[in-house]
Amino acid sequence: MGLSGLRRFLYYPERLPENLPLPRHAAGAEEAWITTTDGETIHGLFWSPPPGRPTLLYFHGNAGHAYGWALVREDLGALDAGLLLIDYRGYGKSSGRPSERGLALDAEASLAWLEARGIGVGSIVPFGKSLGGGVAVELARGRAFLGLVLESTFTSIGAVSRHLFPVFPVGELFPDRFESAAKLGDVKSPVLVIHGRDDGLIPASEGQALFDAVQGVRELWIVAGADHNDVSWVAGAAYGTRLRSWLDGLRPPVSDSRHAV
Repeated sequence: MGLSGLRRFLYYPERLPENLPLPRHAAGAEEAWITTTDGETIHGLFWSPPPGRPTLLYFHGNAGHAYGWALVREDLGALDAGLLLIDYRGYGKSSGRPSERGLALDAEASLAWLEARGIGVGSIVPFGKSLGGGVAVELARGRAFLGLVLESTFTSIGAVSRHLFPVFPVGELFPDRFESAAKLGDVKSPVLVIHGRDDGLIPASEGQALFDAVQGVRELWIVAGADHNDVSWVAGAAYGTRLRSWLDGLRPPVSDSRHAV
């Protein structure tokens, strides 16, 4: 099996017609068209931040498209923040084919797009959900972001594959590794790790291991009763309240104070 065949086990993109209008739940969004350094065109949805508020740079999971993922804006509404939600290459209206290196370039281009609008790294919080956690960690290395959120994500593709396929180590064959835990030592921004206690796809132990790998300011929230895709739903109003409290309490990562619940 070639690289493209292996990647089909990891990426599940859904395409959208380029002229498809915004869904009702994405009302008020600006469609962002972002050019990467290797010539791909990335599509995203952007909601401007209120004055003085930060912006979330959201990297979604390995399936779907931005129109579907735009529903997260309601979950994040309590944060009163801006939001740029992108589709990786090969997803939605974006050109190209997904790969670990390609997704990293998509993230870099999305950050540059925000910076060109006067939104600097000090007011940006990368938010990685599931596969998006690997993208967010890579982008956060060596940058002074306001913070970093990792939800329902993994330490590495190899670790997830060992959980899902304990007999056959298929993860060792993947060309895309997303070694997030090993990279977290290069992340100096405050990190919030969120994970469902009953996650059947990526065990809560992966969230704990990511939290343990953070060298700076960190916080861990294990949501009781939550699986992989229903963390915000199970947490209910506490989801927005907890994230807002964390976001509003962020300071430059100069101390090593640590807190886990």
